[in-house]
Amino acid sequence: MEPDTARQQIREKIVALAQALGNPADGLEDDAFIPQLDILDSAATMEFIMWLEQTYSVSIPDDDLTIENFGTINLTVDYITKKG
Repeated sequence: MEPDTARQQIREKIVALAQALGNPADGLEDDAFIPQLDILDSAATMEFIMWLEQTYSVSIPDDDLTIENFGTINLTVDYITKKG
């Protein structure tokens, strides 16, 4: 998996989920702290995690569902790259 491609796909998914909730997320930066932006609710966050598992063929244990692993686009890409 190419990290730049994954970064773009992940950004697009987060923006789409945010927009579906009526939250603008255009210009989302790769190092922006997503929970602090308050653009995803808990259901959208779980949908995002399930999408990651399906898209990148990884299993994400509950213990790994942390801000340190998924708080930004870059952290998410790092985690998926290590798991993939």
